Amino acid sequence: MMKSRREAIKLTLAAGLAGIVVTGAASGLQAFAEDPIPGVDVVVEKIPPGHAVGRTVTDQRGMIMFRDLEAGYYEVRNADNSQRAGVRHPGGPARWQLRLRSDPASRRQIWVLSAVSTEAPARR
Repeated sequence: MMKSRREAIKLTLAAGLAGIVVTGAASGLQAFAEDPIPGVDVVVEKIPPGHAVGRTVTDQRGMIMFRDLEAGYYEVRNADNSQRAGVRHPGGPARWQLRLRSDPASRRQIWVLSAVSTEAPARR
């Protein structure tokens, strides 16, 4: 049974995670309401088994890129593990954007991670 994005966000927040899971791909042209997080040293883990697959620093647009990752669920966290967010990846090249959002329920700043399409825009 497919859950709506809103239901997934509510479940994630109810579980007490400091991040939001975004499963859909976002358009590179989409305007985001959140602020990109540049210059953050992050660890990327495949869940399960929970081992790090890489460590990188977000670029000036908050982007994280990997050439080839297995399909599955990945979490991105900071070094002290105080912030984390996750995304489901179909496999292959990965382009994710890390952004900061103010959560009205908890009144905290939380991370939002979304997949950004790696495909070139279709020509008309």
